[in-house]
Amino acid sequence: SLCMISYTSAAAAFSRASNYLHRRPTTRATLNTNIYQINIINISMMSTKQTATKTQGRNHIENPISPHPLCDIGVNLTNRAFRNHWREVVQRSSAANVRTLILTGTSMKSSEDVLNMAQTWKDELHVAKSRNNGSESAVATADCELYVTVGIHPHDAKTFHGDGTTVQKMKDMLLSNPSIAKAVGECGLDYNRNYSSRKDQLKAFRAQVALAVELKLPLFLHEREAHDDLISVLDEFQRDGEELKLPHIVVHCFTGTSDEAAEYIQRGYYIGFTGTICKKERGAPLRDILQSNIVPLNRIMIETDAPFMGFVKGRKSSEPAHVVGVAEQVAECLGVSVEEVCRVTTENARSFFGLS
Repeated sequence: SLCMISYTSAAAAFSRASNYLHRRPTTRATLNTNIYQINIINISMMSTKQTATKTQGRNHIENPISPHPLCDIGVNLTNRAFRNHWREVVQRSSAANVRTLILTGTSMKSSEDVLNMAQTWKDELHVAKSRNNGSESAVATADCELYVTVGIHPHDAKTFHGDGTTVQKMKDMLLSNPSIAKAVGECGLDYNRNYSSRKDQLKAFRAQVALAVELKLPLFLHEREAHDDLISVLDEFQRDGEELKLPHIVVHCFTGTSDEAAEYIQRGYYIGFTGTICKKERGAPLRDILQSNIVPLNRIMIETDAPFMGFVKGRKSSEPAHVVGVAEQVAECLGVSVEEVCRVTTENARSFFGLS
């Protein structure tokens, strides 16, 4: 009853705020701030509604709520599927207690876009908090951290300029935004689709590994049917008898074999699992890998790769709030609690990306 009263009160507040905004003449800056504050009221309503529904049984919750603040390490938030409502996507993530999102840069343009998006969110949240008269309750519900990677996906390797201009632009973006730009990537090799030639892929990948080594930033890697060449390139930066030069590495959206997973772990890499592990047939080999204890929990990160890799029944796409379902599946495979998976994978991610 208390939950429903709270939800009704929040709904009334949202209605009053909306009417006030439409009646009041205002500047663009004030308008943006007011819209964001209304969004915070809206997300507070969503969270309360989810809490109220939870008492009716798990099957009635559209998105389960994580028992521990959770991190989704792979979100394509600038994708056209989210472009017009990305704030609402972040707010739904926050309502599910998915409080840290890593936005993926896959080209020069998308890297610039995710940087702008993360900075916009950070600025708007700061303004909302400062104008909330000291009350943190509504703001805290929408308090989600956005960080980014900067890189060229193997599909876009054909756009990579070998004269050093692309690397210099990437370097400038990374060094100019140290508080939000946390890794080099998404980069790597994809011999499944070959949207760029293998020659172009290898050239772009080598240059980005070299940049990560130079800046001592982690690598966010993509690999499809190119395991041997990926390892070969990485080995070029790790010579026998010398201290390991490579930074931390995560092979995101892993779909490889048990032998490949074992090699990545033996080398000290992390592995990212998406909602593919929740799919009955496609996810079976990945669930087998997890159940065989090849990949320990302290080397696992979880992600949606949203809006791709949809796995929620009745939906073709995914969004960050759904990553809780990935945590549940990992917990089932490993035979541990969902809370432990959420806690450890988030600790892994925050340590990997150097987040405070």
